[in-house]
Amino acid sequence: MAKKFDELKPNKVLEILKKEYPFERVLLGFLGILVIVLGVYLLEGSILEIRYTDLWIFNTQLKITIFTIIVILIGTTALGMALWPFFQPSFKEMRKVTWPNRPTILNHSARVFGFIIFLSLCFVIFDFGLRPLFIWINSLGV
Repeated sequence: MAKKFDELKPNKVLEILKKEYPFERVLLGFLGILVIVLGVYLLEGSILEIRYTDLWIFNTQLKITIFTIIVILIGTTALGMALWPFFQPSFKEMRKVTWPNRPTILNHSARVFGFIIFLSLCFVIFDFGLRPLFIWINSLGV
């Protein structure tokens, strides 16, 4: 009789729950955002508010604020759990990247800032050169 229980098939509900569905991740992300918004509205207090009650968790403003922060943290955790599988492969790829050394970074940064300064000087020169023309056109009343 004991062998019959060992030979039973595993529960199909548990098998279904063990599978990963992208829809569940999307739903978890949506619910996480919804809980974060709810927590922010509770924290702000103008749209949603928790009134003082005799219940021990809501009898002071400090406890209401702590409860609201916990709600926001739960929403943030749910959103993080929903988004984590999308970022997980990128961490593996980032380990394969060869990063430039310090002199290369300084060289490229100096080039970028030099180009930005050059371009801003060009705009200043064009502004000084074309401003009298635009003032003259504006004075004609066109």
